[in-house]
Amino acid sequence: MMRPSRSTLVASTTVLVAILTGAFVFRAAPQTPSGMGTASRFSLDGPFAYSVEYLGITCGHMTLQSRLEDFRGRPAYHVVMTARNSKFFNKIYRADGRIESWVDPETMTTIAYESDITEKGERKIRRYDVDGEKGVITANKYGEVSTIPYDGGPALDPLAFVYRGRRLADGEGTRFSLNLMTDKGVIETESQVGERKKFRTYDGKRELQRVQPLTEDGEMFSKKGEFIYWIDPGPARTLYRLDFKLGFGRLLAKLQGPASEPADRRTEDERSQPVVDD
Repeated sequence: MMRPSRSTLVASTTVLVAILTGAFVFRAAPQTPSGMGTASRFSLDGPFAYSVEYLGITCGHMTLQSRLEDFRGRPAYHVVMTARNSKFFNKIYRADGRIESWVDPETMTTIAYESDITEKGERKIRRYDVDGEKGVITANKYGEVSTIPYDGGPALDPLAFVYRGRRLADGEGTRFSLNLMTDKGVIETESQVGERKKFRTYDGKRELQRVQPLTEDGEMFSKKGEFIYWIDPGPARTLYRLDFKLGFGRLLAKLQGPASEPADRRTEDERSQPVVDD
């Protein structure tokens, strides 16, 4: 369990990235609901800008974007999340991070997943490549390579989990099942669609739908606590809020509108560069 500390207070944006890298792969159990085409199985939108609050104080900023593009000679959904501390907090503790996810649109399986976090000039990269045919996930964590057995079934990482969940969420009281696969194995989860509630948003007061992933042990993304995301219940299923209620406090990301710049694009050559300290 993470304890309150000065670093936690001033590096909360990177903590949010770290939470999402605590569990790297999800396995989606449900089938596509009838009447939903391939394009509607995954939310494609952005880039969107979010503010990040810790204990009610704005401490950083986040961008999210998803798109369909070519990856290693095949089509893939590509989700990019970038996060950084605010200018004020960077003067005290410089921190930023990025998570990227690539998903096969036919099998709804993650092809690759990467987190890249820099704190005080120290860069830490975790990469995961999924090979369904060989039944193995190759993990490169901070330069150390290991392999994890993989049964070859449909699997989605944390970012893709939220984007897929936005499409699976139905009316209040409905549920959909997802299995969370971590470095140590699979954890059964179930997402519950809750009530609608009105929030003040960047584009006025809106009614949003609550979606909450659940686990038997109360642990989500390797942390004890509660994770809820709020979406527009309309066709766009826009992601307005991500709310992490944890033992050391509350992290809340709120949509601020379209981002002024698209999320970071990197070529395959750039992605394969060795890890170096800034």
